[in-house]
This record gives sequence, C-alpha cells and structure tokens, in this order.
Amino acid sequence: MFFSRSLCIFLVAVFAISQCYSQKGQIDKTLLKAYQSSDSSDYYFNSAKKMVRQKADSANYLYFKAFKKIALSQNDSAAYYFDRAIPLLKNLDSLNRLRKCYNQYHHIKLAAGNYESALEYSQKALSVAEQLKDTAYISLHLSDIGNVYHDFEDYKKGVFYAKKAFDIMNSSSKKDYKYLIFANNVIGINFDDWKKPDSALFYHYKNLKYLQEVEDTLRYSFVYNNIGNTLLKQKKYSEAKKYQARALAMDKIKNESYFLASDYTNMGTIAYNENNNQLAKEYFAEAEVYAKKSGSIEKMRDLALQRAWFYKKIGDYKKAYEFQEKFFVLRDSVFNEQRAGKVAEMETRYETEKKEKALAESRADLAESQLRVEQRNIFIYGLIALAIILGLLIYLIFFRHKLKTRQLQKEGELKLALSKIETQNQLEEQRLRISRDLHDNIGSQLTFIISSLDTLKYRLGETARETTAQLSSISKFTAQTIYELRDTIWAMNKSDISVEDLQVRISNFIENAKNSSSVHIRFYDFLKDKHFSSVQGMNIYRIMQEAVNNALKYSEATEITITLSETSNSLDEYPSSIMMEVKDNGKGFDLQKPEFGNGIANIKKRASDLGGKVEIISNLNEGTVVRLKLKNSE
Repeated sequence: MFFSRSLCIFLVAVFAISQCYSQKGQIDKTLLKAYQSSDSSDYYFNSAKKMVRQKADSANYLYFKAFKKIALSQNDSAAYYFDRAIPLLKNLDSLNRLRKCYNQYHHIKLAAGNYESALEYSQKALSVAEQLKDTAYISLHLSDIGNVYHDFEDYKKGVFYAKKAFDIMNSSSKKDYKYLIFANNVIGINFDDWKKPDSALFYHYKNLKYLQEVEDTLRYSFVYNNIGNTLLKQKKYSEAKKYQARALAMDKIKNESYFLASDYTNMGTIAYNENNNQLAKEYFAEAEVYAKKSGSIEKMRDLALQRAWFYKKIGDYKKAYEFQEKFFVLRDSVFNEQRAGKVAEMETRYETEKKEKALAESRADLAESQLRVEQRNIFIYGLIALAIILGLLIYLIFFRHKLKTRQLQKEGELKLALSKIETQNQLEEQRLRISRDLHDNIGSQLTFIISSLDTLKYRLGETARETTAQLSSISKFTAQTIYELRDTIWAMNKSDISVEDLQVRISNFIENAKNSSSVHIRFYDFLKDKHFSSVQGMNIYRIMQEAVNNALKYSEATEITITLSETSNSLDEYPSSIMMEVKDNGKGFDLQKPEFGNGIANIKKRASDLGGKVEIISNLNEGTVVRLKLKNSE
C-alpha cells in the first residue's frame, strides 16, 4: 500500500515537472513569434501572457515586450517594460539578458540626450559583462562609454575608453573585428569633434581594412558616414560626397532612422556648400523626418545647426535665427554645468564602486586563498601525522615480526643444538659401549689366544721347531692386533684429540719402533693448541704409522723424520693448511711401477676420508717423502 502511494506521488511529480518544462518551452516559442511578427505581434503577446505562471515567465514576457518596442522605435514604451523586467532578471540571475536590457536602456537614454543616465546604464552593462568575463561585451560597453563622453563633448575621456575597448579586444585570444570596428569608430568621432581630423581619418581608414574581416557589411555604414563627415569638415566636398552617398545607400536598405538622419544632414551640408541650395533643402527635409523618428536629440541638434548656417548663407536671416535658437535650446538640454557635474560624479561613483568591488573580490580571494592554504596545511599535517602513525605501526609490526622470527630462529637453533647434543650423547654412549665390548670381549679373546699359543709352544718344546716358529709369528701378529685395537679404543674414548694427545701416542709408537730397529727416528711438532676430532686424529695417526712402518720394512733407511706443522700459501689450493710429513733417507722406489702394496693405498684412502691430499715423492737412492695436507679450519 505504501509503495503504491509513493509511486503515485512520484508519477504526479514527474508529470508536473514535465508539464512545467513543456509550458516554458511553449511560452518561449510564442514570445519569439510575437517579437518576429509584424502584424500578429499583439495576438502572440496576449497568448503568451495567459501562459505566465512563474517569475521567470514574467521576466521573459517583459523582456521580449521591451525589445519589440525598441524595434518599433517606441522608446518610451520600451523603457516602461525595461523598468519592470530588470528587477526580475536580477533576482533570476539571468545575467546576459540583464546585460542586454542595460545596453538597450543606454541607447534609449543616449538618443534622448540624457547622457548621465546613458552613462549609468552603460556602466551597469559593463559590470555584468565583467561578471560574465566576456571580453567581447566588455569591449563593446567600453566603446559605448566612450561614445557617451563624445556626445557630452568630453573627447579626451571618449578617446581613453574607446582605446581601452580596442586594446582589450585586440589582445583577446578570440579576436572579433566587429568590436575593433566599434572601438575605432568611437576613437575617430571623438578626434573628429576634437578638431583633430587627421587622427580621426587614421582610425576610420583602419576600419575600412577591418571591414574585409567581417560579414554583413551593411551593419557598418557608419564607417563611410564618419569618413564623409570628417572630409566634409575639411571642405573636401567631392571626396566627402563619395563616402556619404555610399553610407546613405546602405542605410536606405537597413531603413534605420538614426543613421538616415545623419546621412541626409551631411548630404544637405555638402549640397549647399556646392551651391546646390534646392537639393540641400530636400536633404534637410528628409533629415528632419528621420531625426524626429529616431528621437535623437543629437541628430535634431546637428540638423538645426546646419540649417541655421544654410539659411544664413542664402540670406534668410529670420529662419537662420530660428534654427540657431533651436540649436541652442537642444544643445543646452543636452549639456550644462550641472549635468556635467553629475556625469563626473557618476563616473567617480562608478570607479569607486569598481575599486571597492575589486578590493572586496581581492579580500575574498585572499581569504579564500588563506583558507585554501590553511586547509592544505591541515591536510599536509594530517598526512604527516598519518604517515608517522602508519610508520610507527609498520615499525611495531615489523619489529614484532622480527622479534618473533628471531625467537623462532633461536628456538629452532636451541632445538637443533639439543638434538645434536642428544645425538652426540647417544653416539658417545654407543662409542663407549663399543669400546668396552672391544676391550672386554675381543681384547680378552685375543689375549686368550696368545696365552694358548704360548702354552702350546711350551708343550711342543724342541720337537717341532717349524711349528713353533709359525706359532710365534701368529703370537706376534695377535699382539700387534691387540696393540692396534688399543689405539682404536683409545681414539673412540675421546670426543676430540689434541696435538698433545697425538704426540704422546706417536711417541709411544716411535719408542716401540726404535726398540725393534736401529733406525734413528726424529719427531718435530710445530702445532700449538690444535684439536682434531677422534676420527681425524686416528686417521692422521694411522697415515703416519703406515708411512713409518713402510720406511722400516722396505726403505733400508738409517734416519726417519716426522714433522707436524702449519703452512700458508695464497697460491695453494689450501691457503692455510696443516701438514704432516714423514721423510726417510732410504733407497726409495720407482713411482711409475704399479705394484704398490696395500700400505700406500691405505694412506691415500685415509687422506681422502680426511678431505685432504697426500703427496708421495720418491726417487731411487734418494729416499721417500710422504706429505699429508689438510685444510686448516682454525
């Protein structure tokens, strides 16, 4: 139920809005027809009036009504509608239509010779154009202000404003030659009545060039009229007539009373100066018709002056006096000291308002700029604070993560260390168990074998010498096995072997070797505080033992030297190494012969297990060197 009601309200609102827009479009179409129609204008205006519902409709109706009255040269009626339309347009913020109303009101007041009001409305039009930031309209209304000062005979200010209008349009990125022509024309007419004809013609002739850049040149008949007017004042009647005739022909096509009044006045002046008095009268009569029709005090004033001069020339002093008096009346209605003061006051007021407005805008811009700066600073400070907070959060998260990672790493390392210790302990227990088994079982069994062999030898006595010799050999081999087994058990019972341990063991071996042979054995230890694992120590010991045994058995040497040392050579495979060297002065052997015994093979195998390399150097009758190199792990 609620949804249905809401839908109905929505549809009614949409229908009302669409009807409103439809009606607005219909009013605008009807008002445009009323403005364009020549015989049914009242009908369309009455139809549009019945459609008026809102203030915007009323403003549009009054706007079109005023401009229709302008088209009909009914300036007073136009002023009535402008007075009513302007307040509505102000409230509706319809700036361009408001500007057009001010502009037309300016022309109405100018034609009536009410220059102070004309100036006021041209200033208002200029102010709106400045709000619109429209360069073309700013230039146009500055030209209008220059024209007001011309008609008020303040030519210096007229030139100033017109040149300002020209410069603004000439420097615009959207240059429009139409507005350059308007500005140059106002400059020219001010110089013309300022008694500076050469300057006037300079600007008017520039306009002839600009006419090539515009369309619909009929609009610019005033260019030819003003050239003719200046040449007329220079008494160049033939040249003046050429330009004036062209202006007249163009204005007849346009049928604009204001310009036709000027054309016929100038043509009449040329005619009587060329002594064509009858033609002059005819031209002046035409000028009077159009001057009255235009409602321009300026054109009536100019015509009265020329008629006074004309009748004075032909000797009709009565009419000359009448037109002269008429001229004075018209001139005084246009210009007097009080009105001049009022115009000056209006200009001052306009400039003051403009400066105050500019100052207010400047203050507003400054305040807005300061506000933007403050907002930007707040934004920047906020970003900095946010960045600091985010940085701290990231740092805390990172630090916590790093701490946690480090803790996990330490826990892992601790677990690994504990695992290694546990494994090491297990290996140590296993090694001790094996060494006990070797000592208790195999050792005792080997000892039993030796004891049994000795008993057997005793019983055999001298009856079986050969058998006794074999049993002695077996006994010696078994004793040697027990000796080597003790070395193995000794190594297994140690987690690591120091150089000192190794030296003691080697010394025992050397003593045994010395006792069993006449060879002189020397031992040199240059290692300090060095430790090896039990496996490494045992392998080094066995390599040294094997090398010494080989020398004792086969070399026939008289001297054997054993050296333990550290070496360093940056060019060597092992820049820092431990070296064990066994050197004898025996008969040597040929390394090229492949019949090496198991001893040398064992040495090489143990060196490989140690991760080192062994070097055997031997020459016949020059002795043998067995050199083991191990990488020094410091």
